[in-house]
Amino acid sequence: MVTMTAGRAVVRALIDEGIDTVFGIPGAQNLEIYDGLFEYREQIQHIVTRHESGAGFMADGFARASGKVGVSLTIGGPGLTNNSTALGQAFSDSSPLLVISTQSQTDDIDRDIGAHHQQLDQLGHTAGITAWNRRILDPAEVPRAIHDALDHMRTQRPRPVHIEIPADILTTAADMTFCGRLWSEPYAASDDEIERAATMLAGARRPLLWIGGGASGVGQIVELAESLQAAVVMTGAGKGIVPEDHPLSLGSNLRSEKMAAFIAVADVVLILGSQLAAQETGGGQLEFPEDTIRVDVDDFAHDSLYEPQLKIRSDAANFVDRIFPRIREKLAGAGGITKTHYCEEISQMKSRLDAEEGLGGEAARDIIGALRSVLPPQGLLACDMTILGYRATTAYPCALPRTFLFPRGFGTLGWSLPAAIGARFAMPDRPVVSVCGDGGFLFTAQELATAAMYGLSIVVLVLNNNSYGMVRRFQKMRYGDERVIATDLRNPDFVKFAESFGVSARRLRDTSEVPSALAESLDTGGPTLLELDVDF
Repeated sequence: MVTMTAGRAVVRALIDEGIDTVFGIPGAQNLEIYDGLFEYREQIQHIVTRHESGAGFMADGFARASGKVGVSLTIGGPGLTNNSTALGQAFSDSSPLLVISTQSQTDDIDRDIGAHHQQLDQLGHTAGITAWNRRILDPAEVPRAIHDALDHMRTQRPRPVHIEIPADILTTAADMTFCGRLWSEPYAASDDEIERAATMLAGARRPLLWIGGGASGVGQIVELAESLQAAVVMTGAGKGIVPEDHPLSLGSNLRSEKMAAFIAVADVVLILGSQLAAQETGGGQLEFPEDTIRVDVDDFAHDSLYEPQLKIRSDAANFVDRIFPRIREKLAGAGGITKTHYCEEISQMKSRLDAEEGLGGEAARDIIGALRSVLPPQGLLACDMTILGYRATTAYPCALPRTFLFPRGFGTLGWSLPAAIGARFAMPDRPVVSVCGDGGFLFTAQELATAAMYGLSIVVLVLNNNSYGMVRRFQKMRYGDERVIATDLRNPDFVKFAESFGVSARRLRDTSEVPSALAESLDTGGPTLLELDVDF
């Protein structure tokens, strides 16, 4: 037991739980936490950002790239509301983000008296974008609250959590008992569920594995697919869990009519660690066979758009580790099942999907090809909500998980640059590229200052069509080419803008220059911005 203030206990508890990096901006209300960060600066690094949304997005990118919890610190009121967009994006995409915010003095909470940074019902504000939300009124509760928050994300669906601590509580001392890393065991399937699922899969003639981001840390999925001779499809969050150049992989083109038809005639489908989000299933229009097994750590996910025959609440890694030996035993006992014709169908389907035209036409295809040719398999690509980002979801092949980062469900503009910065802090030995449209880039462009301040070697590729291109495209589709409003933009000189931060910058003439410019920029040892005019 140690006596210290709640603010210092926040930092000590994070360290005890294995957190070594946090993102944020200091303010008058949370200075006690920052004094603790100074005291423990050899054990935990703090990254100061230029906007609270940037801190949240960086923590999100850190989490997605590493699989660890990302942590963001903010004051209450405007700090938390700025940060809440990152909470919404992390909630939508099941990313483990912990936000620790302040609150007014305890006696002033939810009193409309005009207190500094006051927001009424701050917990209510974050309730719909967090999976867990707690206010601390006793300083001695800090270690347990942080432990419970992290334990929740590590053992259940990893949606964001929020801890709120009033300013006067942060400066109050108490006897602290730290919990350490005594984490709960994840949910696990019963023996009967494992046996039933193994029987269904081992007897399938046309099995298909639908792999989501919840399976990112799972081993033996490739071996499982090969043993079953099963087709594999992956959500955007699951890209690379099975290498997309594997003969059994059909990639991530889930909205293709050809893919939908292929899935519909599978005889058994295993859905592993996926929300089955509306954007990936056509709002529930995708058809699955009757014999569908859904494995997810979150019981709520089973009550979304689909009701599978067999629902199993289990951690994906635990499930695969246990079912794989049973499937091998069953296949060996049956003398093995040869599925030569089905494997040929998978190969043919793979070719047909690869041939489909996508958003942005040939120019987008060429840029994606350049990114893939220059980035090594372990390199990270963070795409913003831009036409190329949507295209890359299906057309950018990944060989490893957590190497393609994209803000799916919530669809936040400006996410890419700070997320790429967070990913670089998480994976300092891997190259990182951020792809933005000109519209989205200016949402968080000030975080170039953060990249420059810390000398981060990241490349920012800004695709400039002087518009909110995706929205403009929708306008024309719905209302005709002449009925376009509020989507044309006047931009700054992005090269000069980047150089004003001390960031190397270059304007490219056409897509043919992208491969060499990317390759050169990855070796500069600091941040680089590349601007390319596009007509998509």
